[in-house]
Amino acid sequence: MNPAVPSSSRENVEDRAFYTLIEKETIPEDAARWDREHFIPVAQADWRVLMTDLASEAGLSHERFEEFCALLDTLIHMRSYHDNAELSENYSHLDPDCINERLKCHDFPYELYGKKTLEQLDHIMERANYQKLSRLNLIDALENASEFGMQMTADFTVFKRLAVYVRGKVVGKRVHRRPSNFYRLEEVDVPLYQRLVICFQMTEEASDGDDLHHDCLYIKSFKNIPQHDVDMLLPGTTVRMSLIDRSKIVLPTLSGLAILIVRLFFAVSMGLFAFASLMFTTTGYAVKSVFGYLRTKDKYQHNLTKNLYYQNLGNNAGVLQQLQTEAEVQDIQECLLGYTMLLIKHPTGATARELDLSAEALIEDAVEFPVDFEVDDALRKLVDLNLVNVNRQSQFNAVPLTDGIKHLQVCFKQLINSYSQIFADEANVGQDTVAH
Repeated sequence: MNPAVPSSSRENVEDRAFYTLIEKETIPEDAARWDREHFIPVAQADWRVLMTDLASEAGLSHERFEEFCALLDTLIHMRSYHDNAELSENYSHLDPDCINERLKCHDFPYELYGKKTLEQLDHIMERANYQKLSRLNLIDALENASEFGMQMTADFTVFKRLAVYVRGKVVGKRVHRRPSNFYRLEEVDVPLYQRLVICFQMTEEASDGDDLHHDCLYIKSFKNIPQHDVDMLLPGTTVRMSLIDRSKIVLPTLSGLAILIVRLFFAVSMGLFAFASLMFTTTGYAVKSVFGYLRTKDKYQHNLTKNLYYQNLGNNAGVLQQLQTEAEVQDIQECLLGYTMLLIKHPTGATARELDLSAEALIEDAVEFPVDFEVDDALRKLVDLNLVNVNRQSQFNAVPLTDGIKHLQVCFKQLINSYSQIFADEANVGQDTVAH
């Protein structure tokens, strides 16, 4: 079983266009991983069924555990709602696709929206178990290209803010043709990021005013991007012509000039008509070389545009909503896994290390590749929900299932009461303002 591979990625993607870089792309059912994953790569519904089955096999009530799962799902969603709403509100001031007019009803500094939004986005990506690429990772991508990538030149000074996040490190299969192999089809392994998110803001000098605005924050999501081709997705990058492409332009031009010089010596004695014919032919040759150069550049740009078109998943506010959903799902799955393992596998308690090892073994058994379980984050959330207690020996114990349900119900009441108190405070403030 390999739930990490999305169904859309399992289908072959073929294009017979002359300029297409990728003739065929697949991610096998049993795709290898080129690095350890940091997220639980299982659909939420399937994960819930797996945990419920484990609880039933251990002798727990199926109905009561289902009730526990439903309460946990809803409570984490409600707790995330206001943080998500605040992030969406902050981003609406920076969204390049927003069509609603903003009312100037407050004096909040506009520059702080970008900083605060990026901080909140970092938190969302951390909860969703994405990894943030460093500047060294981006430079490495610039210096190397995959079998299907293009050498690029990037200028990082055009960015006011830039962040790249990745998740899902699989080895895909792609097909290409090479002259050295007489243009026969070859299948090669390409390390891919199944999901890649770019967030950037341009400087005022670099923005063009039409497609890119310096006062907007752009968020873009892509699928199945080769590890060394991340630079292809960045604005402000230009295609770096290969030596072979440059030689196709330079060598014919130099040889043409050499022939022209030789023929000029003979044309002087051949008359005006012969000289004009020679100049016309030479000019046509020069124009042909220039157009050949332009066609080569167009080919590269076509390749870049075509591949990005089919690998783009979303933009701006749509990506933000998807990331918020993914963060919630990871929170729920981590809490459910940690609580279930302590309840069933470690009824007398376990250290964080012991829980981490048993949880990772369970995940690996389910998905058939190693995953790094974020045990500290899961335990912090479980303790906060009063589902897990910790003793002086730093051992963690799960409360019984019946008590866990009661504790979640108490958390619900506290959350609803806090909303009521907030609304009451706001009403009192409004009444005091009217009275004055």
